[in-house]
Amino acid sequence: MSGLFWKSAPPPPPPQPSPDLATLIMYAIFGWILIRILQSIPDKKKRRRKEKENEMPDKLSNVIGLEDVKEEIKYYMDFINNEEKYTKWGVKLPKGILLAGPPGTGKTLLVKTMADVLDIPVITAAGSSFVEMYVGVGAARVRKLFEKAKKKGKCIVFIDELDAVGSKRDNGGNSERASTLNQLLVEMDGFDNSDGIIIFAATNLINCLDPALLRSGRFDKKIFFDIPNFAERKSMFNLYLKDVKIPQTISDSVLSERTAGMTGADIANIANQSKINAIQRGQTNVELVESDIQIAIDEVMIGKEKRSRMLGDEERKRVAYHEAGHALMGYILKHSEPPIKVSIIPRGESALGFSQPKPVNKKIYTRNAILAQICVLLGGRGAEKLIYEEVSTGASDDIEKISNFVRRFNTNWGMSKEFGALNPDFMGIISESMSENVFASCKAMMDKLDEFTVDTLKTNKTHMMKIADDLLLNETIVYSRIKEILPEELENSIVCEF
Repeated sequence: MSGLFWKSAPPPPPPQPSPDLATLIMYAIFGWILIRILQSIPDKKKRRRKEKENEMPDKLSNVIGLEDVKEEIKYYMDFINNEEKYTKWGVKLPKGILLAGPPGTGKTLLVKTMADVLDIPVITAAGSSFVEMYVGVGAARVRKLFEKAKKKGKCIVFIDELDAVGSKRDNGGNSERASTLNQLLVEMDGFDNSDGIIIFAATNLINCLDPALLRSGRFDKKIFFDIPNFAERKSMFNLYLKDVKIPQTISDSVLSERTAGMTGADIANIANQSKINAIQRGQTNVELVESDIQIAIDEVMIGKEKRSRMLGDEERKRVAYHEAGHALMGYILKHSEPPIKVSIIPRGESALGFSQPKPVNKKIYTRNAILAQICVLLGGRGAEKLIYEEVSTGASDDIEKISNFVRRFNTNWGMSKEFGALNPDFMGIISESMSENVFASCKAMMDKLDEFTVDTLKTNKTHMMKIADDLLLNETIVYSRIKEILPEELENSIVCEF
């Protein structure tokens, strides 16, 4: 047996003890906890969705005004969070929702508020970011934007300043802007409601957008924003000035009245600038005086004072007569708004003085009101004619506004007795003689209103000189001071007829 080795079998493994009762109970508890955790995940999602739904009114209430707009927005937010409630009725959410209105009215703010409330991704892009000088770059960026959105599933794509990429195409060939717009149209056609993508876009120039963007199936829904009304401006001042004390002489109602026609962004700027003015004045307590607010309003509406650009004596006199002419015509004409502040202090980029009419909330102007506004604008130039027997370059801004008023008077508004309710701009190709007739009608109207203005100023030259003398002495006068200078019976005493 030499050379042979026997390998013994390995010993059997020791017997494993069977789990005792305590171990089984521990396993059972662990399993029960795991099951409860898995079951609670859908419940948490439902609770979170319910919390988001409850947050909607609270979050949207932080956006002051725009009540009609917010009601429309709530519908889309509810659709996104409770899609099954609508789909069982066969309701389809619009692919694109266009927010249109003047700058500063809250379009972007409202979308940001939605992003805070909704439990879905929001992808933002600016219209200008798609447009480049190299053909094809913008289209590629549009494709990447929608590829990113499709990967995320249910989401919102927000394109700000849509007019930068979506303006009307011409027949000048395949430009970069046109190819980018074409790609945007293709992408909007390339997804449906099952993709869960909703496009929001904002623009200040809806009339400049290409008709292909506005047809059904693309931007189906348009939501229009407007400047805030009296009550909304009052609420905004309450919000923006809630942390500071304001003087009793200037309530939120007075502030709202003084800022008619301003946007929410303007009011936020005024409130912020008022606080800055108080700090620069050396105010230690968190308290404003009336001048802090009034200076802020003037800076936002007209521009900051440029005292380093003060004029010589002769130019200063001319500016005083010019602004006195505006102020007198605004005071004396029946259908015009009275001047609330007149100044000969240079402001902003080029203004050498200003006559500020009382702000009003108006959407519709009558024929007499338009004529009165034109005569008020002619008042500065008319005063220079009366005093110096010649005009200067100081009326250039007035002339631009007058030209716009007169053109629209004879075309857009149908107020011309010669043309009536006809607008040559929408009559296709018209004869050259028709264009000449339009210009001749504008010129004849202009001459008559200019003659009326100069005659009115000549009749009341003494009163105009009083306003100019007070301006030369005090640089700035307000409506109450104008009423002290001029006879009360002179106010609203003349009607401009044409």
